[in-house]
Order: sequence, then structure tokens, then C-alpha cells
Amino acid sequence: MKHSGFSCAVGVCLLLPPAAASLACAQELPNLPAITPEELALKDNPAAKGSAAMILYYAVDTDNRNGTETESFRIKVFQDEGRKYANVEIPYYDKDTRVEEIRARTIGADGKMAEFTEQAYDREIVKAKKIRVNAKVLTLPNVQIGTIIEYSYRLHYKEKIPDVFKHPEAYRIDAAYTYPAAEWEIQRSLFLRHGHFTLHRVKGAEIQDFYVALPENVRKQRLNDGTIQIDIDNVPAYEEEEDSPPEENLKIRANMYYAVGYYSENVYWEGVAKRHAEAVDKFIGKSKVIQSEAARLVNPNDPDEKKLRQIYDRVQQIRAVSYEAAKTDKQLKQENLAENKNAEDVLVHGYAYANEIDLLFVALARASGLHAAPLMVSSRKLAFFMKGYPSERQLNSMVVSVRVGQGFVYLDPATRFCPYGLLPWDEADTSGVLEDSEYPNLGSTPASKSKDATLRREADLKLSSDGGLSGKVVFLYFGQEALSMRLEAIRKDEAERRKELEESLKGMLMQGAAVKLVKVEGWEDSGAPLRTEFEVDIPNFAVPAGRRLILPLGVLHAHEKNPLATPRRTHPVYFGYPHESYDEVRLELPAGIEVESLPANAKADQGAVYYELSAKKNGNTIEMMRTFRISGALYTLDQYSKLSSFYDHVLEGDSRQAALRVAVSSNPN
Repeated sequence: MKHSGFSCAVGVCLLLPPAAASLACAQELPNLPAITPEELALKDNPAAKGSAAMILYYAVDTDNRNGTETESFRIKVFQDEGRKYANVEIPYYDKDTRVEEIRARTIGADGKMAEFTEQAYDREIVKAKKIRVNAKVLTLPNVQIGTIIEYSYRLHYKEKIPDVFKHPEAYRIDAAYTYPAAEWEIQRSLFLRHGHFTLHRVKGAEIQDFYVALPENVRKQRLNDGTIQIDIDNVPAYEEEEDSPPEENLKIRANMYYAVGYYSENVYWEGVAKRHAEAVDKFIGKSKVIQSEAARLVNPNDPDEKKLRQIYDRVQQIRAVSYEAAKTDKQLKQENLAENKNAEDVLVHGYAYANEIDLLFVALARASGLHAAPLMVSSRKLAFFMKGYPSERQLNSMVVSVRVGQGFVYLDPATRFCPYGLLPWDEADTSGVLEDSEYPNLGSTPASKSKDATLRREADLKLSSDGGLSGKVVFLYFGQEALSMRLEAIRKDEAERRKELEESLKGMLMQGAAVKLVKVEGWEDSGAPLRTEFEVDIPNFAVPAGRRLILPLGVLHAHEKNPLATPRRTHPVYFGYPHESYDEVRLELPAGIEVESLPANAKADQGAVYYELSAKKNGNTIEMMRTFRISGALYTLDQYSKLSSFYDHVLEGDSRQAALRVAVSSNPN
């Protein structure tokens, strides 16, 4: 008797109960053990009560010999919310990966099994000039509470492991080189009961490993044939928290890689820097066109700083194609933009992709007699640089390092609207490699300061006799705050920008407030602050209390909450970049209403975080000043309780109230 391509003894099936019989006769998915009666009966996660679902078993089999990786999942649904795991997406790179042998099925609480027989369909996730990411998508039907979901697939990689890692003895190796063997993300969005990871390595190749947050009780084995196995039990679900560092630096993971040459961390990265520097020098080349442009831009007798500013302004005039809205294949064909093969092409064509504006800047700076080199770093939006992990893929952002006097200036003209002297926040306070043929080495960018990201809010408002507020509110964005706003708005039309700005201010004001954007100045002027001006109307702002009006002082902070209010925190607190804000609110009182009392000033100063609120009477006007400053970007778990307490003080200060006295009319009528 045949069942799904394998034989099943009829006698065995007849002796088992119906549910067990259907399981025993079914073909198991790759690397998943047989389902147990205990798994069928499980109604909750014993280690995390109330879970929507849990991963009972997760297996990854990476076979470098054949260029494949097989992933298999077994998920148990406990609550209605867990049914969403019936929607499966398998992402892959269209050019270099095939998805093969997709299998999926469901097993009911009664043991009844239903194979998924539909075809998975393709969905495009990312489409860029040279990158296309697709996903195979399938939805398993009839998933209920108590259902077990199983699915597996195999990724077949077209790229082969370079021969030097297989036969290093046949090569003259002058540096340290690595190649990824396996990259296993162990911690998932669901609790993992058991994970089993296997690497079938290339025979004779040297293997190194790198782990992130791997628990000590993990079982690691190297079998006689060189196979590497990792088994791990009871991995908690990865918890997403607001204001947390990148997942790459938090999730439990194991990375294996091949290494050849005299390997050490410093030697590896110095080798990367040297190889990159050679490519940079080739792209820059020796161009008379570049020399001529440099001579036109700068005076040899000018200070280095002045030369850099003039070159910076020039290269920022280059069209940055990467920031433009995605185009269809037809539009790209019609525009027919040629590839830039060198820095001269960038200058002559007048357009650039990705980091080519930075490379043109380096070329012009060198032609002007300055020592400039690219510094490839890890963007802190994606991950903090990990020196111990020898993967060039960490290097995803370019900064230019220029020696000026006894120090260095760090610039990124390739980022649109980035003013001279400022780095985008994710490129500040990070590390990477200096692509300098004279000094190839590790390098770092300086940390930004809170004054580099400043927001000023100014409000001129009038209080009506019935407690309403109306008037003008102006926001001024400086430095990083202005850059972030401009970059977010690049691909939005005027209506989208208006709506977002109005909704943002409306969300800060008391419920029922009306907001109208009057004007915006400086969307594309990186040398000036970004200025937004609004008209606001806030009915019933001051609350009547007998012959008094109670006036809240936190006019622009009516809906703020403590972002760190939860008593339990899993990850460090990460704000991205230091920043500060200043509020100046002038509130004019109508005739017949006077200030009876103002609250005492509020202040919270913990050094790295600072807050102050003050109010004073000036004629018939109340003037309120508010200062808020975060001086760091990353705070440890040990500092969490103090940070949370700081925000409590901020909320307490913003909720303070002034008492206004309504004058008694002298007319008895």
C-alpha cells in the first residue's frame, strides 16, 4: 500500500486509533520529528501562558555542498489571533535564489491532517535598480484554535562557494577572507520550544562562528563528518518595544562563516578596507575633467574648510537618482540613463546613483590637494557595527573623511538636503572601514550632540472670555530635525505633506482643536531651517470653575504620554540620536480676566536628560518657556527606571495649571 510516495504497513495503521493512524501514515516534512500526542493535546504554552501560538519545532538544514537550505516549521495555534500564522510568506532574492519543494499542511486537534494542495503565488516585495525581492505566498485553509500548522521549503542558491575556501592550499593568500556558511535567526516572533540547526560544511574548509545573545545552555556539536549542529530549547518570543536598538543586535542568532588567510578581526577589516580602497581609486581615476572642475571651484590659497564647502555645494547640485520615486521599466527605458563608470561620468552626466556623489566629492577634494577617503560604515537604522562579525554586508552607508589640520571632517553630500558639517543621524557615532589606500583601517564617525537636532515651537495665542484659544503656531526645525523632515517628504506631494503636518500638530493639542497650515518655507533649502506656520483654534481650553478659569500650561503637549511607562523592559532604550526642543508660548488674556496664580516652575535634571518649564505674567500676557533635552542616544536597562521617572516629571510639569480670575462686573444689570 502506497501513501504519498512511501510505504505504510497496513497492519500498523489498523492497530492504532484513528487520529494516531492518520499521523503514522503521513509523510513527515523534512527534519521535523513525528507529532506526539502531547503536542496534539497542548492547549497553551506552559512557559508563556496566554500565547496566541508557539513554534513547537523549527529546523534549518543548511547544505553548503549542494547550495541549499531547508527550513521547516511546526506551529501550534492557541488563540484566535494565532490563526494569522496560516498566512505564510517565503522571501527570496529573485536573481540568485530558487524556492523549491514547498510543502504545507494542517493537523487538527483530533489528528486529522489536511495537505495544502494549492499553488503558492509570487508577490514582489522590493524592486530597485539592481535588487528585486519576491515572496512565495500561501494561505492554509481552515486553521482553528488547536490546529497545528506545518510547512517547509528549500532555498536553492545559484552562487557557489569560491574555490579558495575549498582548496586554500592551491592559492597564494595575502589577506584574511571570509564567506558566509550559515546565518541562522534563532529567535522568532513566537516562543520556540525546540530549534534544530544543521550545517553540512564544505569538506576541509575552516569554519568560524559568531553569535548574538546565544544562551550558555545551547548544545553545540561537531560530528565526525564535519557537520555542525546546534540544538536549543525554550527560546522566548522576540518582543518588539518602542525605542529599542536594531533587531540585528538583539535577536538570538548564530552565524557561521568560512575563513582563509591569517585571520583576526583587525587583519580581516584592514584587508576589506584595502580592497575597497583599490576599487575607489579605480573609480576616481585620473581625470583632466575633474582637475579642471576642481581648479574652477577652489582657490589654492583658500583655507581647506572653504575649499570643502565650495566642493560640497557643487556636488550637491548633482541629480540624486536614488531619491526619486520608483519608475516603471518603460520609464527607465525612455530616460535611458547610462551607467556611471567613473567619477568623471558622474560630473559629466550630472546624475548619480547611491554613493556616487560622495565619490565625486572625494575625487574633487583630492584634485584640490586634500586628503579625502570614503568611510564605509554600518547604518544605525539597520544595525550597530559588530567588529567580531566579519561580514562586509554590515557596511551599507558611505561617509567621506577629510583631513583638515590636525583633525578630520566627516561629510555626506550624497544625502539630499544634508547641510555641510552634519551627518545623517544613522551615520553618526558608528564604525566601519576607511577606504584609504595609504591608511586602510577601521574607522569611526563622531557622535552627534543634542544641539545638532533642534526643534523650536513658537505660539502667539489669545484667550477668549469663554475659555477658547486661537492664534498662530510656528515650528522651526534645525539640523537633524530639518533633515529628517525633508527626507521623509521627498516622495510625497503637497497634499500629503499638508495633511501630515496638520495631523501632527492636531495630535499634540487638546481634543476638538482645528488646525490649518498657512505656509511652509525651506523644504529644499538645506542652509536654512524648515519653517511651518499654522493657524489654530482650540475651543474650551480653559475650564470654568466658579468665577475662575483653570488654564493648562502644556498647550502644545496635551496628549503626551510616558513612552517608558511599562514597569518591565526587555531591551535597552534607543532614541536614535540626541535632540532638544524649546517652546515659547505667549498667551494674551482678554479684558476682565486676570492672573490669580501661576504654578511654581518645574524642573527635572538628570544630566543626560533635562526638562524645565516656567511661566510668568507680563502685563496681560502669560509667557511660558519649556526646554526638553535628550543628550544621549542609547541607555542601558539599568538606567530605565530613572528615564521612566524623568518622563513622569515631564508629564507632571506639562499638566500644571494657572488660575485666572474673572472680574466681577460693576453693573448690577
